[in-house]
Amino acid sequence: MKKITLFALIFSTLLGSNIVQAQSVGEVVRYATEKLNGSARYQAMGGAFGALGGDLSAISNNPAGSTVFAFNEAGATIGVQSFSTDTNYLGGFSNTEKSSFDISQAGFIIVLANPSSKWDKVAFGFNTQTVNNFNKNRFAQGTNNQNGLVDYFSEMGNVTLDNEIPNSDFNLSNSQDYEYSYWGSEVGQYAQHAYMALDTRLIEYFEPDNALPYYGYYDSKTSGIDQFHELNTIGGQQIYNLNFSGRYMKKLSLGFNLNIFSIDYTEFKHTSDLYNDNASFLRQVDFVQDLNTFGTGVSFQFGAIFKATEMLRLGLNYNSPTYYELEDEYSESLDVRYNENFEGQNARFISPNVINIAGPYKIKTAGKIQGSAALILGKKGLLSLDYGQKNYGSSSVTLPRADDTNALNNEISNALDDASYLRVGGEGRIGDLSLRAGYWQEDSPYKNNEIMDDFSGYSLGLGIRFGSGSLDLAYTKSSRKYAQQLYHTGLTDSVSANENMGQVVLTYNVRF
Repeated sequence: MKKITLFALIFSTLLGSNIVQAQSVGEVVRYATEKLNGSARYQAMGGAFGALGGDLSAISNNPAGSTVFAFNEAGATIGVQSFSTDTNYLGGFSNTEKSSFDISQAGFIIVLANPSSKWDKVAFGFNTQTVNNFNKNRFAQGTNNQNGLVDYFSEMGNVTLDNEIPNSDFNLSNSQDYEYSYWGSEVGQYAQHAYMALDTRLIEYFEPDNALPYYGYYDSKTSGIDQFHELNTIGGQQIYNLNFSGRYMKKLSLGFNLNIFSIDYTEFKHTSDLYNDNASFLRQVDFVQDLNTFGTGVSFQFGAIFKATEMLRLGLNYNSPTYYELEDEYSESLDVRYNENFEGQNARFISPNVINIAGPYKIKTAGKIQGSAALILGKKGLLSLDYGQKNYGSSSVTLPRADDTNALNNEISNALDDASYLRVGGEGRIGDLSLRAGYWQEDSPYKNNEIMDDFSGYSLGLGIRFGSGSLDLAYTKSSRKYAQQLYHTGLTDSVSANENMGQVVLTYNVRF
């Protein structure tokens, strides 16, 4: 049976006063940060190509680099990425691993030379490569004596009361699909979650004497809850560079890129609570959410490379903010099991045949400016350095509701900060064989480093030229620590994670 599609009246009704969880500071950071990807030579030297050029992936760093090519060139890269994530949740330690294979880069450069002109060379190029690989898993498990899913859903119920939605408006005898769709289209996600919890008897409505009514639950957590949280993601973020550059008097190269991005992100999120006290009314609660985010973005770049001497090259590059237009689709289910019969049942389950659609909405991610320098040591090799800065705090979103837009933009401004980065790379040559190494480090985009720590990594590689072709191999290793809150209210405990990424890539290039 096909799922019903719920058109959410372009955010204004789906969100109400509670923004869909996909629209968050974390989502802005996810699409604004970039892992080291590209050709094997580019990765092996830590991506430090701002003053070098001469590599297909280097045009995504500095668009002036395409005039460094002496010949037309085309190439492609294949690679294997592996993610290992160690988590600590309430004193419980877990590890997950996941690997994936892809064609992570492909492109070409066409060079036109005119020695009689002051503009002695122009170049046109195209390159596409992975920006972020989202194929990773995370698992966390621990014993929680304070919060559970029931706290999250009771908070969602109380939001409905705050918005003057009486309990009598929830019709628990109606079709689950109809009621869930109705509350999503008429009010928002928080009302959908209140309905799901009421329908499964996870929460109850209380109207005490001489006090305001509220949503709550009967159970206590005295014996604790064995809680596990699973987050599996797949997909990727891809960039397509359309490049043009020209060289003046064999000294100054100027270049321009039009960059097009595509995003396809899928997330499976499952939280399960198992109550340790057999006398508890609740025995187990499982909440599952499936999210798919997709869309495109655009940015532009200006760059320059100046050949100061035969040994020294200097580079400067400006990358505009990236402007994304995205859309979310999500579905969810709630399974509640009891230790005793309730109204003739010991479990209730709701999984509406509804796909919620939220969007389109817009995200503007941080731009950056970069300075570079490189030393060319003749046929022996080279050394290169890039230093740049991103203004994550200038990121913003545009949602159809002005209140939601202002609230999230204030949160972005308060949470994110400027971040600098450093890339260093070197290459030594022995005839047609090249040996390479690199290092890179980037500051956390957050003002609070406990949310996300600085990011760093190193790389090694080698390459060999033969005739009109070349073959390059690289290995990269990087790590980052971060903490992620499970839900924005109620169940607000955080998972501490240490993510390690390893990558092996192989590039074949041919000159023509």
